Formats: sequence, structure tokens, C-alpha cells
Amino acid sequence: MANVKSKDNGIVTEIQKVLLDDSDFLRELVQNNLQKIIEVEFENYIKALPYERTDTRQGYRNGSYSRKIRTRVGSIELDIIRDREGQFSTQLFRQYQRNEQAFVLAMIEMYIQGVSTRKVKHIVESLCGTEISKSMVSSLSIEIDENINKWRQRVLPKSYPYLMIDARYEDIRDQGMVTSQAVLLVIGISEDGHREILSLDMGDSENEQEWIRVFKDLKSRGLSGVKYGVSDDHKGLVNAFKKAFQGVGWQRCQVHFMRNFMSKFSRKEVKEYIIRLKDIFAAPDIDQARERKEKLVEELEDKKAKTADWLDTEIEQCFTVYGLPKEHQKRMRSTNMIERFNQELLRRSRVIRIFPNKESCIRLFGALCMETSEYWQTGVKYLDMSLTENQNKGGWIELAQAV
Repeated sequence: MANVKSKDNGIVTEIQKVLLDDSDFLRELVQNNLQKIIEVEFENYIKALPYERTDTRQGYRNGSYSRKIRTRVGSIELDIIRDREGQFSTQLFRQYQRNEQAFVLAMIEMYIQGVSTRKVKHIVESLCGTEISKSMVSSLSIEIDENINKWRQRVLPKSYPYLMIDARYEDIRDQGMVTSQAVLLVIGISEDGHREILSLDMGDSENEQEWIRVFKDLKSRGLSGVKYGVSDDHKGLVNAFKKAFQGVGWQRCQVHFMRNFMSKFSRKEVKEYIIRLKDIFAAPDIDQARERKEKLVEELEDKKAKTADWLDTEIEQCFTVYGLPKEHQKRMRSTNMIERFNQELLRRSRVIRIFPNKESCIRLFGALCMETSEYWQTGVKYLDMSLTENQNKGGWIELAQAV
């Protein structure tokens, strides 16, 4: 038994040396196996082995091109076989995440429609390993568009007590002209405490009618249980929200309010007064917040009467959040969460610069929204919604009416 054990240990040691000391071992192993997969794929596609003559053959080889891909064992280079008709495409490179597919597709469309630069052309052809045609763009987009449209039209079976609403603008090419169009986003916090992107839509602007259309669509898909919504103070958005969700508390984003407040002071003055405003928003309850507000209004009356009147009236819209459980107030007093997601959208759209059409914009942002929403729903809960059970059932509505 001792000899057998000694031999086994020796074999294990040798194997460990190969795996740990030879850095290229795993990379070469993966590369060889992936190359074999491509070979088998091509043989199945043309229904013939190399140099095999058969009545079922459906094509012939036409050389190959090299393509590098990144894997967990490093960068590997594969020979991708071409057929004479140029129709063969290995399934290996269809394993992009949806958002990566949409990103590449948006760049391809830029090239096809003349929006891109020569650099974009080079990037696209390097990614795809071949020249790009309109038929290829069409075939690539069909599957992605179907999935995104199903997601955008999905039924909403849960209750969503909290909504966060925002819009951003993107440049879209339309009938030979570049126009700025609104991307309308609605994020919900469900009854189980997870975040979910409920709606992605586009409109000529974020006026009242566009937002009413978005909210009607959400309701037709089953949106229910809304108690509270937070957004900036865009008049069209606010009017639409109050019409669509009567009796629901609306919160003006405190961060947007701070920016508006700061614009009313000089650089020397703003440092002092922004501290005072932050102190108001840091109040532990609405009564103390109003007391601190009154003091600041009184101080401003002699120096800046118009600003004092504006503050006295407008800041009340920022106090609706006090109707929520204290543990929820920090995250729901502003639109910071949706603003952070908008930064991710901006990171992608900055590369595109001008979308070739509205569909391309929805495709890219829709894919990102799908991936993000799925990640949120399977991750850690954003809020503990069980805390709302102890909240006065009429608390949100009463506070909304009070402010």
C-alpha cells in the first residue's frame, strides 16, 4: 500500500508541474479544442469532410482568416474558415451578452449608413472578421429586436410601491436630419424590495403627452400598487404623473433642487447657503426640516427676497420622502440611482455619437436595460419593503396632499 501511495503522489506532482509551471498549457488546450469545434461546425455546415466527394455537399472551403478572442486563460487566436458563398458563421462568436451584440450592431449600422468614421469601419470589421453588408445587419438585428420588444411589452405581475422616473436625450438621424430625442426611463422598486427597469421608451420630447403615453402603457401591462414616485421637476413629467397616479406621493429630487438653488447665488455666496440647504435635507423629520427652512427663508428675505419666496414654496415638494420609512429615505429622496444607470447609457452612446435611427437607440439601450434589470432582480434586495407594513396606510397620501 505504501508503494502505491508513493507512486500516486509522484503522478500528481508531475501533473501539477504541467498545470502550474507551464503557463501556456491551458491556453493551448482551449485553443486546440475551440479550433476543433470550428472545424466540426464547418463540416456539418457543408455536409462533407475535407476533400470528401459526396452528393450531399453544400459548399467548399475558401481559405480562412485569423481572429483573436479573450478567454479566462488568456488571448487565443483561431483560424475561422470561409466558404465560397460567404455564408458560414461559427456559433462561437454568437455568445456575446445581449448588450455586446447590440453595441456591435449599432456600430455596424453607423458604418452602413455613412455615420461612422474610418476608425469605426476598422473596429467593426476587426470584431466581425469580415466585410459588413446590409443583409448581415438585418439578420443580426432580427433576433435581438424580438427579444427586446418582448421584454418591453412584458406583463408586470408584481406590485411596485416606488417609482423612479427620468429622461435623457440622444441624437438620432431621421430622414437626413439629426434630431435630439428623449429616452424615457421608469425604474420600479417591487414589493419584494428588488429594483427593476419597467419601461424604456422614446419620444420627440419629455412633454406631458409623451409621459402620459408611457404611464398608460405601464398600467396596461399590469403596473399596480404605486404609492410614491421621485423625479426632477420637469413640468410635463410632473403633470403626467399626477394625472396618471392620482393620490400618489410625488417627491422632487433633492439633488436637482440643490442645483437649482445654487444657481441663484454667486460663487462666494453659494458655499455658505448650500451647507444650510443640506442641513435642511438632513433633518430627521418633516417638522424639523420645516423649522430649519423657516430660519433660512427669514435670513434670505432681506438679501434675496425672490430667492426666499422661491425656497419657501418650492422646497415643500422635496419633503414627501418623510412619509416613507426612515430606512428608505436616503435612497428615495433623489434620482441618484437612475442617474448612475444613465451614466452607463452615456458611456455607450458617447461612442456611437449619432444613432442611425430610433430602432438602433432602442436596441442598444434596451439590451443594456435587460441585462441590468435581470442582474438587479437576482441580486441583493435594494430595500427592505417589510418596513412599509408598519407605516400608516394613509401616510403617503396624507403627506402628499399636505405638501
